[in-house]
Formats: sequence, structure tokens, C-alpha cells
Amino acid sequence: MELNKLKITARRLGYLEKMGIDSIESLLTTYPSRYQTIEVVPFSQWELNQSVCFEGLICQSGRVFRFGRNRSFTKFTVLSWNEELEITLYNRPWASQFSSGKTITLFGVYKGQNKVVVSSYNFHPLQEQLGISPVYSLPKGLRQKEFQDLLKKALPYVDELEDITPERYRKAYRLLSHRQALTWIHFPQSEKAIQLALRTLKYEEFLAFQCVMQTTCHQEMATQKNPKIFDQKQIDAWVESLPYTLTIDQQSAIDVALEDMHSSKTMFRLVQGDVGCGKTVVAQACLYACFLSGQQAAFLAPTEILARQHYEKCKAMDMDVHLYVSSLPGKEKEAIRDGMKSGEMQVFVGTHALFQEAVEFQNLGLVIADEQQRFGVRQRRSLLEKGENVDFMMMSATPIPRTYAHFIYGDMDITNIKTMPPQRKPVETHYVPGSSMKPVLKDVLDVLEQGHQCYVVCAAIDDNPEMSIRSVRSIYEGMKKTLTDWKVGLLHGQLTSEEKEATMQKFARHELDILVSTTVIEVGIDVPNATFMVIYDAHRFGLSTLHQLRGRVARSKEQGVCILLSDTKDPQAIERLKKMEEVKDGFTISDYDLQIRGPGDFLGVRQSGLPNFILGDLQKDKAMMEVCVKDAKEILARQEDKAMLQFIQASIAKAEYFD
Repeated sequence: MELNKLKITARRLGYLEKMGIDSIESLLTTYPSRYQTIEVVPFSQWELNQSVCFEGLICQSGRVFRFGRNRSFTKFTVLSWNEELEITLYNRPWASQFSSGKTITLFGVYKGQNKVVVSSYNFHPLQEQLGISPVYSLPKGLRQKEFQDLLKKALPYVDELEDITPERYRKAYRLLSHRQALTWIHFPQSEKAIQLALRTLKYEEFLAFQCVMQTTCHQEMATQKNPKIFDQKQIDAWVESLPYTLTIDQQSAIDVALEDMHSSKTMFRLVQGDVGCGKTVVAQACLYACFLSGQQAAFLAPTEILARQHYEKCKAMDMDVHLYVSSLPGKEKEAIRDGMKSGEMQVFVGTHALFQEAVEFQNLGLVIADEQQRFGVRQRRSLLEKGENVDFMMMSATPIPRTYAHFIYGDMDITNIKTMPPQRKPVETHYVPGSSMKPVLKDVLDVLEQGHQCYVVCAAIDDNPEMSIRSVRSIYEGMKKTLTDWKVGLLHGQLTSEEKEATMQKFARHELDILVSTTVIEVGIDVPNATFMVIYDAHRFGLSTLHQLRGRVARSKEQGVCILLSDTKDPQAIERLKKMEEVKDGFTISDYDLQIRGPGDFLGVRQSGLPNFILGDLQKDKAMMEVCVKDAKEILARQEDKAMLQFIQASIAKAEYFD
């Protein structure tokens, strides 16, 4: 529902846009980050450094004192509790607001000897402000009161939003109505009201998530197929010919996947493992088995750069393999499509281009999606539908802990690759406070002098005057000017596929020493000579993304180093970055990230618009999660709950990922 129904000023709309709020629904699901209870404590009970609130009469007008650059404090006296209290307010140089005779409500800290340092104030009666108040995470300039006013305007529209949770479950579990839950979460009258609202809204989130995920899994899972017949000895011989020995987990992953392909049950398997654990060789073994069986196979990569790398590896094998990406000349693509349709060509490595309607296969038997969370549900399904009862394998370097896998992936088979190749060393990671590379510049130059290469990663492409984020363009220009002895390249998502490919090839051939990039390098770029990485504004990335990024400098026997630069003052963000210094294992990092941020990064759901968890806690709410798994199965079996079924179809329809 459009926000313009609320008649919001342009200024407030600007703030909502910053918060990612673009509809009445997203406004109402922007929940409080915490609650504070405002209660009056008599002056006689005040203790040193206690937080206090009180109402008083200004008996001595405000005076402003200035010190330092653009800093000030304002002093005035109020009469409260039959005491004269000396008030100090920092950096509020508006003496005229604090004129004698005004009644004022003050919030601050008692410093003893009738002195209070005030953090906030207003001129509303204290009585109206007592009780539980929600506190929201808001951008600078938007006040709590203003945001609550917007929520008051939005609440009447709840009745126009369809309630997708079937009434029978509300009654069975004694849940609140959707409207009541939203009202109590934003305007609670008691602690109990908050608990009841939280319980209801969590259930709604988990149920919606389960209904959509179970539907997508069901649509992608055919149950029976004709077993693929292939010569296991030829696959064993190929494995023997590799210039390295497979780890126990790699061999085990190949064995179970080939067993799936050889059985009459359609494969629906996720292979997950840390960055650099060697998932690609598992994919190659499956592609080879499919080739030997005489059926066609498609290996899907999220970027052209990665598709080309996979293609080069597969080309070295004894099988018919073709690259199919958007940047190929039209005639070449047409020839490959003809080969697909006729069945003359068998194995294809490509990108989103493989989803196109013009692409037809004669006998598609296997689809492998690398970095599966980068693809929308509809995209994956459109490729699977190009064959009948197609074996499907997904690969992810953002591993999800087994504890949550059942809830998030349902009936999918999961293979974990935990053992790392013996020559791989964990990346040394260091959190460096600040926004300048100056403290580590010498280290960067030392690495370059030794003949190695360096990545520099930024969160934004262009400078944003409203947010203090270092952009790839400004860092690139700065490095080009100062590091004149070294060749610096630029890579980001706004470049064409050809430009990105050309830059990556230059970096791979060591025609560039430093690559300044956005997270476009996050997935599968393989440049063993790159051993050093600097990440600006590291607090703006999820831990799983940081872990993926630093994996780019762990592609050889050399020790990789990753520097996390951040000027954040947020204690929680600093704690997360320090966690990266200690934890090297992707499974542990994913567990930690999942607790903080929900499953968006694992499923591509945050990017795609599928339901995500805002309030739900995967660790604390396991019992409720299990109930929702059962309830979702019942909803899908009955096919009677119209509102939920429509919601599921709408969610899947918009489940796209744009890189």
C-alpha cells in the first residue's frame, strides 16, 4: 500500500526512504529495537549517576557558554520536588527556549549536589509520557515522536491489508489478531502486551516463510526419474588424474551425489562448504557422470567471470562442454542453441542467459547452481522446467548450520564439506579502527614489492554525501594519483560484462597490481597471486560476506591477509568485526551471522522479496518453528486458505535476484 495515502511531508519521506521503507506494510513492520520504561522516582531517592526524569518550573533563564570549536553548554535552574536543580545541556545553544516561568520535562543523569546533566527535554506534561515507550533505530534528524506519529497514521490501514494467517491457527494457539499485534508492538500498555504481540508476529513470520519455502522446494522436487547409467571407472580414472588428492569430504560428496544420479529418486541436494573447500570438483564429477550417461547438463554461475573460470576447468576434461553467456556474439549463441536443441552438444556452463525462453534442451538431465542464493526461485525453476525430472544440485559457500537446515531447506539433502585442502592456510584477519588505509599502507606496498597482488573492497560505487562511505571511484582515483609505481584497476557492477571480464583477466594475468572493487569479487574469483585485501567500511557488510571476500586471498599456499577498516562507534558492530579476527570457520561464522541477521543471505530472500525473519529468533524459537513446519504442510495439503495461497504465489513471482 502506497505511503502517499498518509500525506507525509517530503522531509519525512526522505528519512523513510533512507530506512528502506517504501510502503505502509514496511512502515508497520519496522519494529522497535527496544523499549524503555519511564517512571518517576522522588528526589529523596535519587542516587549518584542515576538516570532520572522529572518536571520542573524554570526559575532562572538559560545562559549559553561556548568552548572549543562549535561546542557549547547551556545552564539554567528549575524548581522541582521543592528543590532548586541546576541543569546542564550540551550543544543545545538555544537560551531563548529556556526562559523563566516555563514548565519543562527533563531526562538526564543526576550528578549529585542538585546538579543534573540532561540528555533530552520537551514541553509536554510528564504524566502523558509515563509508562512503556518503544525506541526505534532512526536516521539522524528523525525524532522518535515523529516516527510514532507516522505509525499512528498507518495503523488504521491495517484492516485493508489481507490477514494471511488462517483463523483456525489464531484460535488454536490463542494468537492476537494481526491488527492487535501491530498496535501492541508499537503502542504497548504493558510488558505482557509486548510479549503477546511478539508471540503472534513471530508465528506469522515463521508460517509465511515455511509456506513459501515448502512450495518452492516442492516445485523444484520431482520424485521419480530414470536412473542415469554411467561408467564409474571412467570417473574414478579422472579423479586419479587430478594433480591433487581429494579430501575425505570431497570424495564423500562426490560419492553421495553420484549415488543420487544413479538412483530412481530425483536429486535435490545442497553441497555447502567453506570458501576454498573444493566444491567445484564435486560439480565437475557430476557433470562428467551426466555426460557419460548421454544426457545434457547445465552448470549455472551467478557472474560471467565465474562462468568462464568454471568453463576453463571443465574444458580440460574429456567431455563436450560449451560456454553460454550474454556477451557471446549472436551467431555463436545461435549455433550453441541449435546444438542444445538437437542434442549434439551436451554440457553447458553459463549465466542467467541459460534461463532465456529461446534456450531449449533435447534431454536435460542435470542442473547445478553455483552460489545458489544468487538466483531467484523463479529463475532456477525456469531452467529446471527445460527438462523432465531433472537432477538438481545447489552449491553454496555460505554454509548454514545443520541445526537450522531442516527448518530453512525442508526435505532437501545436504552435504557439508568441512575438511580443507591441506595446502590452504586460514586468512589472517585484522580489525583496524578508522577510515584511512594509512596504518596499513606499508604492508600493502611490501606485498606488492614481493610480487603479489592486492584487492581493495568498498561498499559503494559512488560517493554519497549523506553517508560517510568510501566509494570505489574515489579510492581508485586516490590510489592512481598516489601509487604511481603500481597499476590500479577498477571493478564494479555498473560496468558492462565485457568491461568486468577484461578487468578481471588483466588482474589474473598480473597486468594490474591492485584491484579496487565492490563485492562483485565475492563469488569465486580465482587469482592465486592475490594475497592481501583491504575492506573499507567493513561494518556495512554481513560476516558471511566478509568471510566470502577474504576467501579471495586464500587461493594459494601463501599466507593471505585481510584488513577490516571501520570507523564505526557502534559497540555491537565492533564486536562483530573482532569476531572475524578469531573465527576462521565459515560454519561458525554463518551460525553467528544467522542469529544476528536472519536467513536472508543464505536463501537470497532479503534480495528477492521472499518472507524473512524480523522478530523470529532461530535459536530461541525452535519449538514455534517446528509447529510452523507442520502447519505449513497442512495449509499446502488442504489448498483452501486463499489469502495465504495468493501470498505464496505473489512472493514466488517476485523472487528475483539482481546482481
